[in-house]
Amino acid sequence: MLEAQSKSKRSYVLYVLFIFLSSLLILVDYFSNKEISSYIPKSLTFEFNLNVFESTYIDSFNSLLTSRAELVSENIRLEQEVKSLRALEIENNSLKEKIESFENISLIKNFNNSNFIETSLIIKNSSNEFLISGGTNQNFQNGDLVLDDTGYVVGYLREVFYSYSILETFLSQNFKIQLLDKYNNEYLLSSDGNQLSLSSINILTFNTDIDFLYTDISYNHSGKFPVVDTRSINFQLVNNQINSSFNFSNIFTFNTQLFIPKSK
Repeated sequence: MLEAQSKSKRSYVLYVLFIFLSSLLILVDYFSNKEISSYIPKSLTFEFNLNVFESTYIDSFNSLLTSRAELVSENIRLEQEVKSLRALEIENNSLKEKIESFENISLIKNFNNSNFIETSLIIKNSSNEFLISGGTNQNFQNGDLVLDDTGYVVGYLREVFYSYSILETFLSQNFKIQLLDKYNNEYLLSSDGNQLSLSSINILTFNTDIDFLYTDISYNHSGKFPVVDTRSINFQLVNNQINSSFNFSNIFTFNTQLFIPKSK
């Protein structure tokens, strides 16, 4: 306790002594025309001398930061260019496919007598019926034929709504269509969902070189388009009647370009 009091008194004496000496110096300086304060510089200049190694290291570090920022910026730019090029490639391939489809369609004999409206598959239901885009908004009607990009008939419209239609194809058990060969013999093509069945309706002249079976305007079709290539089917005339079953040949997917021909 006494020791603490002694330290406190000493500190107090030192403070008083410091104040006294400071005041004394100020008085002496004042009465001596500031000879003492004239020795104290009014400004101080600090100089830092960095060696060559430190300076080089700092320059390299700054250069590295700048290079990294430039690389990041360049990578971002290149990524954007790659995305743009990829989008252009997809668009270009799509246009090529459309051009090829229109070129194939243009080879149909009665191409000049029809307008071909492009459509596409939307969805397939449990009854093997396909919904395609377009309906009464594009002047589609029940019974309109649907062609693939090679010009073959893949089905017809069973029901037409405003913006979509139901496409009846070979895969449907309800599929039926009347056809002609080049000798005007009449046939009925139907499906059980697994195979196609061909039955003659009226045979006028039978020849083995009939080649194709076509749609015809006499059946309210929009034109003469191929449906069946008979060269790959083995059938015979028995009692002036033709009956044959065979597998599907015109297989199409959701990527297949589809067209609906409308008479001009």
